[in-house]
Amino acid sequence: HHTSFLWDYEEENMAYLTIPEKKPKYRGDRNHDDFLVKLKSAYGRIGDDHSSKRAFFYHVKCAAFEAFDMEEVLLKDAMKVFDELGGMQTWFESKCRTRILDLSKH
Repeated sequence: HHTSFLWDYEEENMAYLTIPEKKPKYRGDRNHDDFLVKLKSAYGRIGDDHSSKRAFFYHVKCAAFEAFDMEEVLLKDAMKVFDELGGMQTWFESKCRTRILDLSKH
């Protein structure tokens, strides 16, 4: 299973999401519309869009540090891990099941 954090989205694009074959029992046959939440709706009241997003990421970061043994590093140091694995594109193509679709061609 996976989680996607969606700050905002176009409602009509959610029709592309299908109910997965493998799913937790608590989900049942509910559509994505039954539980999708725009994070902008929850965090958008904090201030401008930039500070709202910062507040969201701050809360995710705090929760992650509580749940996992983590170390904060600079982006350039984190990117070295991809280099050791053959580069980000190689990692993406071999490990990541997420696909980016260009809907403008259809």
